[in-house]
Amino acid sequence: MDFEFPEDTVMLRDMLRRFVQKEARPLEMDYFNTGALKPEQRTKLRRSIEQLGLWGYMAPEQYGGAGLDLVTSCVIEEELGGTFIPLEMGSVPPSLYACQGEQVSRFLEPGLEGSRRPVIAAREPGKEGVRPENWTTIAKREGNAFLLNGCKVLSLLPEPEDFLILFAKSSDDSDVIGQTAFLLEVDSPGLSISQDGVITLTIRDCRAGSDLVLGEPGRALALAAEEAPRAWILMGARYVGMVERLIEMAAEHARDWVSFGDTLAVRPAVQRMLAELQVEVESVRWLAYHAAWQVDTRSGDSVRIPAAQVRLASGEMLKRAVDRTTMIFNGPGPSAQIEPQRLVRSVAPAEALELALEHARAIVANEMIKASHD
Repeated sequence: MDFEFPEDTVMLRDMLRRFVQKEARPLEMDYFNTGALKPEQRTKLRRSIEQLGLWGYMAPEQYGGAGLDLVTSCVIEEELGGTFIPLEMGSVPPSLYACQGEQVSRFLEPGLEGSRRPVIAAREPGKEGVRPENWTTIAKREGNAFLLNGCKVLSLLPEPEDFLILFAKSSDDSDVIGQTAFLLEVDSPGLSISQDGVITLTIRDCRAGSDLVLGEPGRALALAAEEAPRAWILMGARYVGMVERLIEMAAEHARDWVSFGDTLAVRPAVQRMLAELQVEVESVRWLAYHAAWQVDTRSGDSVRIPAAQVRLASGEMLKRAVDRTTMIFNGPGPSAQIEPQRLVRSVAPAEALELALEHARAIVANEMIKASHD
């Protein structure tokens, strides 16, 4: 077995690590205080990413992507996890590759170029709003168009040039069953966005023509099904980078924070938590890379189970890391640094993370039950 990365991958990793440390991290406090990057900051970050040759690296080669193997992509994602700045990399949701006809030039190509951002409008208000079976936004067919009504929660505030990928279920009188995805302009009649702690999209009698349907009616949730295992593995690598950053923050705080005449670093409980986190992050790192290697070398073979294992292990690791680093910080907020819980919530909302873990557990458990039965 050879655990060494190729020389060009190591060079790429080191360049990206320097970029994250020198250009992205210094912007974090400003970002978390204001909730957004300044236009000039976004432009500078993009320019640096382009100079690294990483803009749009995840896109298919036919759309100008780098065609990187999944192991190298995991290396990139792990380094990107070292900052909590939402770096734009010229990537789009895999479902957007289902664009057809004029949708390609109107939505897909600008999304890849970075001139327009796709904003997912799927989740709905409340803790149960992360589950597709609980979504209540309705698409009622009227001739060659659809009338949309409902409410969604957005992860970011769209800018005027952005567009929405909105999920809505068919009305009861429709011959189509399931969720349909629509490509909508932010200023479409019938759409309104409010921000009061949560960014809410209200949809009232918004008319969308059939030319704005992404893929096929009723097949929205299946659009990215084939790409899901790759996405789980890449997310696992990103979580490894995030947890390494949390460990770094906690270790620094333990060295500097004095309590009862001594630093936290000498406390056995603190040492135990840091050591266990470090061992866990190493375990998940190699689980992710092994799954990525399987994707790269076993063409045609299913990697759904290894990918689900990565999704489960990395998500549980992230949860434990947040809990333990928060304990080391003596609660959520005594430090001048960014709060660990707030950092993670910005990337992995708790409800969405729990739903993903529940799904991954079911996949792994069902395979075990099937294997024992066979």
